[in-house]
Amino acid sequence: MRGISLALLCALLSGCAWFRPAPVSPPLTDKAKAWAQHQAAIVALESFQIEGRVAIKRGTEGGSVKLRWQQRGLATDLRLMAPLAQGSFHLERNADGVALTGPDGQRHTAADLEALMQSHLQWSFPVEGARYWVRGVPDPKAKIDQLTLDAAGHLTALAQSGWQISVLTYREAAGYQLPAKLLLVAGNVQLRLVIDQWELSRS
Repeated sequence: MRGISLALLCALLSGCAWFRPAPVSPPLTDKAKAWAQHQAAIVALESFQIEGRVAIKRGTEGGSVKLRWQQRGLATDLRLMAPLAQGSFHLERNADGVALTGPDGQRHTAADLEALMQSHLQWSFPVEGARYWVRGVPDPKAKIDQLTLDAAGHLTALAQSGWQISVLTYREAAGYQLPAKLLLVAGNVQLRLVIDQWELSRS
């Protein structure tokens, strides 16, 4: 009888394991909450236009261009304008594919914008990821190797897709805190981006 009682007790105790509550995740800190809210709001802004300047350094060579970038969902319209009438490069990505038009008016196509930039500019950056980075958020489709936030819950440093992204300063635009100065580094390529103007849209 005692053996039966002990067996029954063991069975009941082992059965109780099925009803143990799941471990509770620790609550988010105020900084983490602020970051989660900010990131969700910024990612939702899929259409934007920025105007600014880019200083490019590749090894011992360097230069600077003016930049105008229009993004409408997946459609990209990127213009890089060199000083002193040296011409401009116009990069496009839409439903028809990708293309680059150079200062001579010749139009070139390739598999992606990065290949076109590398072929005709001798430097490039991942436009798909950078359309998130310039807004101060990671590319949601790529692995995050490092992410650092400031006290307000805004991105200050990110390592992703082989690039180190630093947001040096923010500015207010249309009620959002958005990057004003960024530094992008990969290998011997360094891009310093100053954004003078932001225009935002949800569509």
